[in-house]
Amino acid sequence: MKQTSAISDKLRLHFESALKKRISRVLELMYANPSELVDLESGEKYICSVCDMENKRCEREPDYRCEIARKCETEFKELELAVDRLHSGSFGFCMRCSAFIGIEELEKEPTRVFCESCASD
Repeated sequence: MKQTSAISDKLRLHFESALKKRISRVLELMYANPSELVDLESGEKYICSVCDMENKRCEREPDYRCEIARKCETEFKELELAVDRLHSGSFGFCMRCSAFIGIEELEKEPTRVFCESCASD
């Protein structure tokens, strides 16, 4: 369902630019140290490619990444989805009730998918 009447072309370009800038910042943070997790001592410790912190290798998740790395990956995915919604015409509309979220709220949090009412349910 396309709902493009609430966001003008000028605002669409503004949000697209803002989203792309945030994506660039997240990618810079994620890949400041481009090496993947590096073995330090006989496979027991790893260095996170995002924060350079030493972490013990998790037995359940051998490709362990620190919380910062996981947050960056999550934010990156949310930003990509926001760009997709922008291109499809559904950006700025609540995924539950289809109400327009509002420019001020989107400026604060452009990845937002629920209006105030539905977010509090």
